[in-house]
Amino acid sequence: MQRGAHSRMDLRHFPICLVDIASSFVSNPNSPLSTLTHRPVGIELMMVDDHVTLTSGRVNLDTDGPATWQGNGHTIVYSPYKYELIGPEKLWDDKKVHLFFAANWHCSIYLAIGYVILINVLQKFMENRKPYSMRKILFLWNAFLAVFSMIGTWRCGIEFVHMMTTRPFVNSLCHSVDPHGPAALWSCLFALSKIAEFGDTFFLILRKRPVIFLHWYHHAVVLILTWHSAVELTAAGRYFILMNYFVHSIMYTYYMITSVGYRLPKIVSMTVTFLQTAQMLIGVCISVAVLGLKLNGRVCQQSYENIAIAFAIYASFLLLFSSFFIKAYLTKKPKRTEASSSDSMPISGDKNKED
Repeated sequence: MQRGAHSRMDLRHFPICLVDIASSFVSNPNSPLSTLTHRPVGIELMMVDDHVTLTSGRVNLDTDGPATWQGNGHTIVYSPYKYELIGPEKLWDDKKVHLFFAANWHCSIYLAIGYVILINVLQKFMENRKPYSMRKILFLWNAFLAVFSMIGTWRCGIEFVHMMTTRPFVNSLCHSVDPHGPAALWSCLFALSKIAEFGDTFFLILRKRPVIFLHWYHHAVVLILTWHSAVELTAAGRYFILMNYFVHSIMYTYYMITSVGYRLPKIVSMTVTFLQTAQMLIGVCISVAVLGLKLNGRVCQQSYENIAIAFAIYASFLLLFSSFFIKAYLTKKPKRTEASSSDSMPISGDKNKED
């Protein structure tokens, strides 16, 4: 990714952020943003001060060689892969969406700050009010997010399996998903879904459930990381996104079931929390691996800035999730508490605990 791809924060942009989000997925061939070009390039590439320099030769899109996706000063190095588009996937404007994130990723910072402020406002609002019973809404909410995560797992998983079985392992760390394909669309939807997941917190507050630090911290910083990564369409993101989709497909299915009063064995929530913790460990390891590859001259589709952000966030998550797991499942307590409830998980707390 070329330096300067991440635009600087400007408070004047905030009012148009949400409008841009809505319009970015509408295909418009006449858009001034439709200036990106695709071209296969030679195997030989050089990384000079984080700039990709094309050297020589061309490759067939069916080979192991990388290709680049370029426009407006941005360069994405990726491994081409084609699979059939389905439904709405045929309608999205990949050029416009990627350029939207490049111009507006800073909106995620404003949204995260607004999210934290709204948490405090809502908690104050509910202070002297009775909790709301929201079983039907919770069931539908969790069902939607569970299905969304399952589809994301499927669509990103197809590309991931192809990458791991037909290309060298290092390519999966350094070459992004095809920017034109379904995996790229579901990567962008993944980033946008982090706004929707703020709803988990608001349901907790409206039902007067505790909102632990790990819960709101996770939601806030993940939004910023995913939007920053969407600008570059980071290669390592294929790991982070697929893992998160997979874990969330299980987690939200669990919450969907418990939202209507069914109680599942503690081993289920324990397993999900373990998978979340393992995801953070893998995130740390991948960040270190990509850094090592770049320092050794490898062309990797992830900037040093993004690596630093990802490492810091995943390292903090690893510590917090590990601490939560130990306290909730491995430490013996004299009596059952909110923190050790079998319905308790760090991302959504015990928001589906029976009313």
